[in-house]
Amino acid sequence: MNPRHARPTHGRILSAVAALLLALTALPSAAEAQVQWSAVAEGYPTTAAEDVGFDRHTNHEEMWAYLRALKAVTPHMYLGSYGQTWLGRDLAYAVFSRPLISQPWEANTLDRPVLLLAANVHGDERTFREGLLVLMRDFATPGTEAYELLDEVTVLVAPQINPDGFEAEPGGTRENSRFIDLNRDYVKLEHPAIASYVGNLVNEWRPHLYIDGHNGGSRPYNLNYQCPSHADPAPEITLLCDDEIFPAIDAKLDGEGYRSWYYTGGNEEAWRVGGSQARIGRNYGGFVNSVAILFEAPNQTLDVGARAGYLGYLAVVEWAAENAELLTSVIAEANAETIAMGAEPRGEITTEMEYEAEEYTVDYLLVEDGGRGTDPEEAVDAVLIEGAQLMKKPVVLASRPRPWAYVLPPYATDAVAMLQRHGIAVEQLTEETELTVDAYTVAGVSHERAYDHAAATVVDVGEVVTLQETFPPHSYVVRTAQQLGRLVGHMLEPETEDNVVYWNTLDAYLPRSADDVQGDGPPLVPIYKLMRPMALPTELLRD
Repeated sequence: MNPRHARPTHGRILSAVAALLLALTALPSAAEAQVQWSAVAEGYPTTAAEDVGFDRHTNHEEMWAYLRALKAVTPHMYLGSYGQTWLGRDLAYAVFSRPLISQPWEANTLDRPVLLLAANVHGDERTFREGLLVLMRDFATPGTEAYELLDEVTVLVAPQINPDGFEAEPGGTRENSRFIDLNRDYVKLEHPAIASYVGNLVNEWRPHLYIDGHNGGSRPYNLNYQCPSHADPAPEITLLCDDEIFPAIDAKLDGEGYRSWYYTGGNEEAWRVGGSQARIGRNYGGFVNSVAILFEAPNQTLDVGARAGYLGYLAVVEWAAENAELLTSVIAEANAETIAMGAEPRGEITTEMEYEAEEYTVDYLLVEDGGRGTDPEEAVDAVLIEGAQLMKKPVVLASRPRPWAYVLPPYATDAVAMLQRHGIAVEQLTEETELTVDAYTVAGVSHERAYDHAAATVVDVGEVVTLQETFPPHSYVVRTAQQLGRLVGHMLEPETEDNVVYWNTLDAYLPRSADDVQGDGPPLVPIYKLMRPMALPTELLRD
């Protein structure tokens, strides 16, 4: 039996009767779990991992061969590439739907949820990818649970975001071929694998929900999950996960004796979750108004982990099919609220936050060593922790008022290019224009290492001043009243963790250090804020 844990529902605690039956018990090893794959229909392909009883993974070329063989036996699948890696490997994606569609605008005409299922952004995190490949076959096979769902949802699958890292020797690498963690590139979009994934799948298809499959988390769970956890995305998105989607995953896995719970780990007092940075895939999803779900596969044998991932992905698709109106309405409301907040600017943009305990308590299973390094072949002793804290509530520590628009000088081409990679709408002034703007003075500048940036720029903002400024033609105007308005604010406020200043696009126009901030007065951050709506002589900038 899968021990249950307390589950919040809008701040209330559900009964955990099953969990109360648990004492200190020895949980079965992954090798003892019963993996229940359905029979493969005649003529349908199997993965290389299946062919050897999940003793190894399906490599990149074998994956492509499998996908092509699958496409050959179903009329309900499109197969293509959404881009290439630095090393020239094609990035596979498939579309499953009934009726079959191939374009985002066609998906909109069906008036149903669009889901994006992905995995392997970290090259050595491969477990759930194998389950996802099997699920793709079930989408194509008449009579399966997955096949029947295609009347209610459109499903995109990107089974391998980082094939270069996957194929690296020995055993793959977390990073890509340039030693970069692609799950930290969602704001910069400097690397083609993520830039293509965001540009050609997330931005083009605007999925209502997407899943990002990883390896991590803590035993005795077979699957750990988390949704956006930053303070600025619509909170209804994360509530939908907590109250609706995660219980559906729990129930699906429980049906086969598997366990699921929040990423990442805990102790006797509290369970902690993953980070809140916008550069992380699941948080980025929240900023673009999508239900973005992280899946993590704790340490377990490949056959057990692949099955747990299969069930997790399938549970979410089933939930979306059964709750299509709820899912699409939550996303529609998030989009509408994003635009409304910018049109008559209101509210704040978070520049600093932290996690605090949720208002409810939770029960969970705990393995004494944290469950991360436990041998998947061995049984583990788990303790039931009751009435503990869940440390995932985002609390704002500092913020700035949301403007109607940001204005950038004509030389801010690198910053604008970063914005446009996300599909953010940017305008340019067609004539010289005098504007009343708010501006940040620079009290100091420092630098810090951040992934591939040896000297990411940190601006110490001083006084906020209101001034009359004349902007020349070709100055850039970026309104916050657009679907990506939450992302606009996060990228153009110079004090957030993932803004265009931090990622070095304006270095030439800032002082190099605090010692340079002298003279007649402090310089200004070259990002200005228009605080009220107005008519402007502008034209849209082409991509």
